[in-house]
Amino acid sequence: MKLATLGPAGTFSEVAAGLYQPNQQHYIQLLDSLVSCLDAVGQECDAAVVPIENLTEGFVSPVVDYLVRRPLRIQAEIRIPVSFQCLSNSASPQQVWAQFVAAGQCNQYLHSLGLPLIHTASNALSMEALIAAKEPSAAVVPKHLSCPEGLQMLKSDIADNPHNETRFVVLSATSEEPEFDKDKRWKSSLLLIDDNDHPGLLVDSLQVFARQQINLTSIVSRPAGRQFGDYHFFIDFDGHRSEAGVALALEELTEMNNIHWLGSYPAAEIGKQ
Repeated sequence: MKLATLGPAGTFSEVAAGLYQPNQQHYIQLLDSLVSCLDAVGQECDAAVVPIENLTEGFVSPVVDYLVRRPLRIQAEIRIPVSFQCLSNSASPQQVWAQFVAAGQCNQYLHSLGLPLIHTASNALSMEALIAAKEPSAAVVPKHLSCPEGLQMLKSDIADNPHNETRFVVLSATSEEPEFDKDKRWKSSLLLIDDNDHPGLLVDSLQVFARQQINLTSIVSRPAGRQFGDYHFFIDFDGHRSEAGVALALEELTEMNNIHWLGSYPAAEIGKQ
């Protein structure tokens, strides 16, 4: 299987892709944007491994919005810890490089340094800038990257939230779903598309889940892009579509709304799919 994920080498996305079906060998293609990864599904790649939610930053909007336009199927989810370290070429750096999202997740530590902050497009570029630097400098990089020779670690575990993690999903263009196993915990996802808006639309939809005693694990609204007040809703919930309660809920929801079904898949534990 050929998997598309966000590059360059060393990203958290590459780590997550490497955890998918660990007993099978996959080719991982590193691309330069999330949209490129998603566009590659069903074309030059069989599936894409992309971030969908971060514990502190919330949902990844470009991925959710893409699924409105092209409802790919979720085959699996993968959760990995997100931790950072600060490396330096000097005990007294005068500037620090950090990818813009990483900088936000390590804000307290960076503030304590009191150094000029230079934003980069990726964590790998932060490391490359530090390695090539002639002046005393530092960089925020993922903790899973080894400290290169000639550099030193200023501080380990610099993230504001020591329990931060990111949830990734494996997206494919196939309608096939993982085979149901009653001994596993399952999750399902769908998009509630706002093209039949009416007062109480969201409340009516949520009551469908409540009547079947289905636990919602997340719900996020995204603007439909037509006018203020129009939204689509991305919903995760416990259960598999072959289970009676979930099947009844989906039947009722389909009668009420335009639903983009995204799939049922095994719920992941951190560091596993």
